[in-house]
Parts: sequence; C-alpha cells; structure tokens
Amino acid sequence: MRHPYNFFQPVRRSARRAALWDLKGPEAKQRMMSWLDATILENHFAEMKTMGVEVLRVPCGYWNWVTYAHDDGPEVSGVYATGPIRDRLKNLHRIASPREYRQYFDKIFDFAERHGIQILLDLHAVPGSQNGEIHSGVCIESNEDEHHRHLGFFQCQANLRMAVNAVREMARYGRSKRNLFGIQVISEPHLHTDEGHAYLQSYYQQAILAAREFLDSSVPIVLFEWTYEMLKWDDDAFPESTYGRVCWDTHLYHFPAPGEKWTSENNGLEQAKQAYSWDLQQLRQFARAQGRDRVFVGEFSLAGPSLKASETKDFAAWLVEQMDFACGGSMLWSYDNRITAWSLQRQWQELGLNWRSLWAESDGAFLEGPMVGFRAAAFGTWLRATEKGAVEADAPEHSWWEEWVPYTYRVQGRQKLALRSAAFGTWLSVTREGEVVQSNDRSAWEEKLHFEQTL
Repeated sequence: MRHPYNFFQPVRRSARRAALWDLKGPEAKQRMMSWLDATILENHFAEMKTMGVEVLRVPCGYWNWVTYAHDDGPEVSGVYATGPIRDRLKNLHRIASPREYRQYFDKIFDFAERHGIQILLDLHAVPGSQNGEIHSGVCIESNEDEHHRHLGFFQCQANLRMAVNAVREMARYGRSKRNLFGIQVISEPHLHTDEGHAYLQSYYQQAILAAREFLDSSVPIVLFEWTYEMLKWDDDAFPESTYGRVCWDTHLYHFPAPGEKWTSENNGLEQAKQAYSWDLQQLRQFARAQGRDRVFVGEFSLAGPSLKASETKDFAAWLVEQMDFACGGSMLWSYDNRITAWSLQRQWQELGLNWRSLWAESDGAFLEGPMVGFRAAAFGTWLRATEKGAVEADAPEHSWWEEWVPYTYRVQGRQKLALRSAAFGTWLSVTREGEVVQSNDRSAWEEKLHFEQTL
C-alpha cells in the first residue's frame, strides 16, 4: 500500500509487517479516509476500461459492512483469549463505521458503471482472520512449521455468524447496483484439516443462503478453494437448483526456490511454465467437476520470472490462454502496484503488454467444441493422453484422461479439425516419423495435425 504514499508510515507495527489492525485512535480514521479519497478516482476506471478490464474485484473487510457493539470484537481461542491479539482485532472495526465507508462503495459502483465495468465485491477479511495474513487486516505470526506458520481465529461459530451477516449486508447493498457481478464470501482461507474443510463447507452454505435473501439466483456467489484442496469437494458441490449460480475462485502464484532465478539466460520461461503445470491440471479437473464456466482464477500475476520484455509478454499470453482453456477465465492482481510484475498499469506502460488483446482473444476462426472421446473399433479401447507426453490407445474405460477438445478452423477454404487433451491442455500431433504424440506448441498445431471434418 505505497500509492500514492506509504500508508503505514510511520505506524508502529505489532509484528514483522504492518497491517490494518495497527491503526488506532482518531488518526486511524483520518488516515483511512484520506487514503480512500486519494485512491478511488474516476480516471482509474477510464484507464482500466481502455486496458480491457471487464470485471473489477474489490477486496473489503467485514468491518466495512458490520460492526460490534460496545467493547465486543471477534472471538479468539486458547491462550490468546485475553491477550493483545484480541484487543488489536477490535481496532479493525473502530477505524470507521460501515455508514462512513458506504460513500466509497457508491463511488466505485458509479465510476465503474460509467465505464462499463462490473464489480465483484470480495469479502477479503472475515472476523478473526481466515489466515492470519496482512490482507485479512492482521499479521498473526507463529514459530510453527511452514504449513501452519500463520494463525487465524475464524474457525468458531461466533465469527462465522458475523461473517455471514457481513455477506448479507453486502448482498443487501449490492441488490440495487446494476453492475454488480457477484459477491465473494472469502479469500484464501487456511483451513486445511478435515474439520476445517467441514467448517468451510458449512460457512459456504450459510453465506450463500444469506446472500440469496437479497440477490436473484442468477447473480454469482463466489467461493474459494486452493488447487491442492479441490479434490475434497463433491462434483457440483452447490447445485444451482438449490443455491442459484455459485462460482469458484482460486489463486495461482509461483516463485523460484530460494537462491534460484527464472531468467531469460537460464530458460526461465520454460521453468515458469513447468511450475504452473500441476495447478493447471487440478484446475482443469475441478472445472470439469463443478462446471467450466463456474470456476475462474481470481488472482494471478507475472511475478516469479525475471524475463526480458518479449518473454514476459509470451509468459502472459501463455498463462492467460492456459487459464482460459482450463476454466471460465482469469483476473490479474492488481490494477496498480509499485512493482511492475504485479501491476496492470505498469505492464501496459513500461512493457507495452496489451492485456486487452490477450483477454479479448477468442482464437478468431477457431471454434471450440464439446469434449469427445475416440474408441478403437477393433479393440474397444480409448485414445488416451499420458503424463509423459505419449498418446496411447489402450485405455479400457473412458474417463477424463481420454477426453479431447475439438477445434475447427478453415485452411484455404477447407474445414479442418484439431484435438486438445482435456487433461493436459496439449495438442494431438504427429512427428515426421509418423509417431502420434502430444505437443505443447500452440503456434504450430495447424501444421502438425489436420483432420478432415468428415472424420
């Protein structure tokens, strides 16, 4: 938060990193309101529209929508129940009241509507924090192992009820907004145990129903899951017949290991692509289970590789295309940032990266069809893509690994067909030696495999 000035300077920190809960006293409100006045400007929305933005995801905290009476605050557990953590959590809803924040949400919706942009209201911070991280308003650090190094106290019924109330108020407010895209009920929860998963499922169910008290069934209610937790959910986990339109958000970020760099000199582009491969596979499978147009990547960036401008553009084009193939689309984090790899604005200005072109690209004359499978008439086995890049025709049953996405196109007036693996996103190809393989090279797929449409 360093635009247009360093928000936290000279705020005294309670932990290694400053967070909103470090603001207190009369100065806190003045700092917050001045920040919002300086950062919510109509020219930002005009610029975003020029750059191709269609939906703006707006992170907010529960304190923007609901507050606590008297000296109450979020519940905390164990030895923290009477300590400084409990007291600092109260600072969040003491900065300003929901009524005082309302004018800024009005501005966001009004500016966005004037420039044809929809708004996704995202409950980025829930009572007690869902992850102990600064983007939930706090910085709760522990000395435990890496997987559990952040603590949050969202996992108790009192905090759940308050979060549901915040979702209800977001929906009550948003129902009158013509450019409301939807309501997201949480971001990046760290509830990785079986008990945590059951708790999250209960929260999702209650939050969806609370939002539906005010929002039509066609308005998306957005949930969140990490790629490594996606297999925990049943197919069509929240059916539209009961809950209305429910969508899923996930976030994809990858960085080199300590001491390593992904640079143009050491094949960094391919290293970055490989780092994303497992997550993209999980994303493709999850989107198949929940509905492809009901899953999207709500955050990604170009951080990680340290590439030349031309390769950075190639990386951006590859990543957007992969996410578009895997699910319903993607959202870049963020509009403005002091670091170019995280900033839509700076990438456009400094790298000449045309996001409008990437997002609007629909393959021109290439038409994507519904998934198909191919079965050998002589043996009754299915054509399958394997993890090692081979293509085999010995699969006894038809599952996701045997599904192919057809693309039709025209070459010199003749209609052709090419096939892409639903599981791996690779293209069915042939080598000069006549071997059938998978190809990663999207730019050459027309040259590698042509089928007559009458196949």
